[in-house]
Formats: sequence, structure tokens, C-alpha cells
Amino acid sequence: MGKFDGFLICSDVDSTLTYEAGKVSDENARAIKYFQDEGGLFTLATGRAPSFMEHFSDKLKINAPIVSFNGTLLYDTEKDEIIKTWPMDKATVYKVFKYLQQNYPDIWHYSFGVNTSINAQYEAKNHSAGDGTLDELFDSFPNEMYKVLTVQNEALTLEIKKDLISKFGKELQFYRSWNEGLEYVSLESGKGVAVDHLKKHLNGQIHTTVGVGDYENDITLLEYADIGYAVANSIDAVKEAADRITVKNTEHAIAAVIKDLEETVI
Repeated sequence: MGKFDGFLICSDVDSTLTYEAGKVSDENARAIKYFQDEGGLFTLATGRAPSFMEHFSDKLKINAPIVSFNGTLLYDTEKDEIIKTWPMDKATVYKVFKYLQQNYPDIWHYSFGVNTSINAQYEAKNHSAGDGTLDELFDSFPNEMYKVLTVQNEALTLEIKKDLISKFGKELQFYRSWNEGLEYVSLESGKGVAVDHLKKHLNGQIHTTVGVGDYENDITLLEYADIGYAVANSIDAVKEAADRITVKNTEHAIAAVIKDLEETVI
């Protein structure tokens, strides 16, 4: 038996696992392999599509299903199959985006999570309300959508979030994934919800879930995990939700978490 048997680490990617966009440090990669060699399970809890794991395939492997699209899709990459989804209804999303087009022309970019490998991109600067292009885009989507992301300046992000919660908060969730990124997902979803389901799905293999994150979309991950870690570069709300605070993402945070588990939990 390995010393980490029964442990599952679910790590956010950007500004948590990575030290800059798409890059995992050698120290983190070595620590994750050690953790896995000692019986632990390691996976991602990310806002990105499951296929994003391919960016790290030269550095590390996951050995548990991925929590993707901010906990709206639980995906087994080894079996190439969906375990569970918490989707949004396309009609609801369309209603919200009609409202955004009419009231917030300064949004820079839209991204729609519509299947396990693709985010459909929509550059707002190239389109305008009523030109028919949004309708054409939505016609190409399936009836269930995993998540939506809009990107705009930070002040506008906060304004839109407040407005959408007021008008559509009984239909969808809205939270930031970074200063300028606003995510739209179903009410029933969340990284924490998906991790809780994953623990049950693994059917007795896991006694301790560990969540690691840095921003608003990671709060439920830390709340649902048996042990929640905020990286030192986290926003205050994430630190408040955490059981423990570790080093910054630029200081090999996942390696530090594994070392802390070994020294204080095992």
C-alpha cells in the first residue's frame, strides 16, 4: 500500500497548477508523480474543456476523471466517456446573450463550452445586436450547453455580474474566473458538486478529497473538499473558504500541498 492511498487531489489549472499560461513546473510534475506512485489520485478541476489536459501530457498524467467546464462536465479521459453533466438549457443562454448584446456592446469576447473538446469562439467586436450572427451561431449548438465565458474589462465584469445575478440569478450562476473573465453555468453545477459526485463514482476508493484553487470559480471546490487549499495568490474570498493556505502558484504550489499532506495528514 502507498502512503497516499485513498487521497484524491483536484487542482485548478490557471494560476494554481501552472506558473504561467499552460506551463507546469518540473517540481510540480515530480511531486504529482510521487503522489501517484504512492497510491494517490490526481486530476484537474478546471473551467477548460477536457481536451486541455493534452497541453500537459508531456509533463504529467492524470489518473482520475477530469472536472471540466467549471464542474458542469465530469469526464473520464481514459475511457473517453462522459460520467455526468450539469448543463444549461440553450434557450436560457440565448435569452441572456440577447440581453448582453443589447446592453453591453463593450464585451470583448464570448466563449461557449458546447462539447468535450471545443469552445466555440465569438469575437464581439465583429458582430452587433440584430445582425443575425448570434442566431446563426446558436442554431449550430446542441440543446444543452456546459458553460459560457465573456471577457471584458474588470470594471465592466463586475457591473455585468451584478446585473445578471439580479435579472437571471434564479436561472443561472455567474462568477469570475479571473479579473476580466465572467463564467455562466447552471444552478446545479460547480466544481465542488462535481468533485463530490466523483468521490461517489470512485466507489470507496477515496477517503479524502483535496481541492486547490485561487479564484471565485474555485470556492465550491474548496468548500466541498475534505481539505481545501488556497494558493497564496488567491483572492480573499477563496482564502476565507479554504482550510489551509499554501504558497503562490509561481512557487510550485501543488508540490507544497503534497508535502504538507505528507507531513501533517498522513
